[in-house]
Amino acid sequence: MTSKVVSGWGIDGVTTFQRGFPLKITWAGDNTALGKANLGVANIRPNVVPGCDKSTHGSGLNGKLDQWFNVNCFAAPPQWGFGSESRVDSSLRSDGLKNFDFAVFKKTSFGERMGLEFRTEFFNLFNHPQFGFPGTGFVGGTSNSNNGFGKVTSQLNNPRLIQFGLKFLF
Repeated sequence: MTSKVVSGWGIDGVTTFQRGFPLKITWAGDNTALGKANLGVANIRPNVVPGCDKSTHGSGLNGKLDQWFNVNCFAAPPQWGFGSESRVDSSLRSDGLKNFDFAVFKKTSFGERMGLEFRTEFFNLFNHPQFGFPGTGFVGGTSNSNNGFGKVTSQLNNPRLIQFGLKFLF
């Protein structure tokens, strides 16, 4: 009887780490002076203010959700032109993945061919939030006048989830 209680235990786990994706900063105003926002072009690259540190406010340094990056470093592009910001900015990144899943289980045999397996599974074991992308587009002449620009307003994962399972083996 003691061997049935002590034996048959096991653990499983999955750990995921991933660096955040680079951000694409865009501007969606009218730089044609025709009253047409970019003549059908969805979003174009803004200008970067020379000497401005784009990552000052967040992007892993301070991690403030309402100031993920320094929004004052971006301005409207020149009339009839593209801005100086790169298409994808590798110096500004979204939040990465840090996830731990864990399970503990107990198998108990009844005879030669039958048994039970009881499992307890933990998804997002440490209840660590994974934040969504910050707002990366702005309209108008100044980037600091847009409410969502540079702010994280969503969460990508679920809170901790605990699941129990009982399996009849035959």
